[in-house]
Formats: sequence, C-alpha cells, structure tokens
Amino acid sequence: MKFSTGHWKAAVAVAMLSLGLVSGAIVAKDINIKVLDRTGDKLFGKQLEYPATFDKVPKIQSTTPLSIAFKAETIDADKPLRLDQALVSFQHTTTGNEVTLPAKAVGKSGVFKMEMTRKLFRKHFDSAPGQYNVALVLGSYTEGGLLYKLGDVYMGEGSSKSQASVASPGYGPKEEIRHRFAESQRMPNVAVSLVFSCAVVVPLVALLVVWARLGVNVDNLQKEAAGSLTFLGLVAAYMSLAVAYWVGVKLFPTLAYALVLALPTFVTGRYALSKRIQKGI
Repeated sequence: MKFSTGHWKAAVAVAMLSLGLVSGAIVAKDINIKVLDRTGDKLFGKQLEYPATFDKVPKIQSTTPLSIAFKAETIDADKPLRLDQALVSFQHTTTGNEVTLPAKAVGKSGVFKMEMTRKLFRKHFDSAPGQYNVALVLGSYTEGGLLYKLGDVYMGEGSSKSQASVASPGYGPKEEIRHRFAESQRMPNVAVSLVFSCAVVVPLVALLVVWARLGVNVDNLQKEAAGSLTFLGLVAAYMSLAVAYWVGVKLFPTLAYALVLALPTFVTGRYALSKRIQKGI
C-alpha cells in the first residue's frame, strides 16, 4: 500500500500523542456504538461524548456484528474535520496482540464508521477470543492526533478447531486412515449365463438352417464380389463388435468403434447396391 506525506504525518502525530509528547486538537463527538443480531435487530446501543467510556457490551460474535460511528471536529473551530487516519484499535488484554480496523468516511457530513463484518471477525478474532481494549486512533497532519479509549469488549469463543490450530502446530502421529473400498458386485450363476448365451445364439443358428433348407442362391455374389463381400464383412464386423460389447468392452469405446465402421459400411453398401442395379442382378 502506498502512503502519502499526509498519512505519514498523521501516523507520527498519533504516535507522539500516545507517548505524551504532543497534545492533539481533535475531538470525537456523537459516538454511536451498536451491536446487532443476525436479523438486524439492535441488541445493544450506546451514545458517548468524549471522554466517556462504555461498559456492559454483549459478547461479540460473528453473528452479532459491531459497528462504531463518530464525528471528528477541532476543539477551536467546532466544525467537521477531514481526517488523514481513522482507525478502531482492538488490543487483547492477555496477549497484547492488536488488530486495527479502518473507519471509513460516510459522505461529506464528517461521519466515520467502522463495521465489523463476519469475514473480518472470522479473520481476526475467531481464533483468538477474549477481552479486548477498544480505542479510536485518529490523526490529522494539520491538527495532530487523538487516542480515545472507549472501553472493553469480549469477543466470542472461536471454534474448537481454530483454537486447537493456534494452541499447537499439530506435529506428531496422525490417526490411521481407513479406506472402505466398494464391494464386488454379485454375479449371476454360471449356468444361468450359459443358458442365456445359448438363447441369444439360437435365433442366428435357426436363420442359417432356414436359409439352407430354402436353398438360398449365393451365386450372384460372384458377379459383384468386391463390393458385396466388403459390405457383408463390415456387417459381420458390427456383429463382432456387439459380441465384444457383451463380453467386456465398455460402452464408450464400443460407440467409438461403431462410428469408425459407420462410414465405410454406408459407402460400400451403396456401391454394392448401385452396381447390382446397373447389372440388373
């Protein structure tokens, strides 16, 4: 993030103010603190005037967001002040860790507002619950700075999983991973499969027997052997593919092979029939 000269001067002014090296000319007014539930109803509301503090704030959780709104004015001019830095500081009373959230300007009325969303709560506080000191950190490179301690709030308990991850890095043996493989499908009896296969083959055998008894004339095949035999061979290939699919070839490879056979079967079949028509067979 790139900071302007004004931001650096505001940060220095606030740092000097916190150390007691300089007194600021900024006053925070109309401080409004709200705690809402998940439906938007207000659970807690408090209005403060500098230097008053608040107490008895409900426990803050991700489902009960906290918002702090305020105005910044100068002591002498008593008019809205343009701040170069407006932050809300949360400092853990036990660990001393500090989280700062920005307060953004609302329009041109001089009002600044900080809203703690669920995302911000889970990012900064869900893994580190406890008591926090809340303070406004305001800065202007022309008017100095203000460090205003508002009071204490308790951030709700985080999940046990997140607390465990903070307490220890999780080194050491892990629990055994047990895989459960799919059970083998129950296959039909071998005798049933053989009977079904024979029932499928019987119609083809019966067709050949009937052709033989009727005295099918195959002599005309010799008059156009190339096209006819190629076409019949491709038909036989289709039948072989059906058998292969029945035996064990998967569906999508079977469809791919059928598409490969489709074009030559169409071409050779049309060629053989046209030649037979030309020769009057």
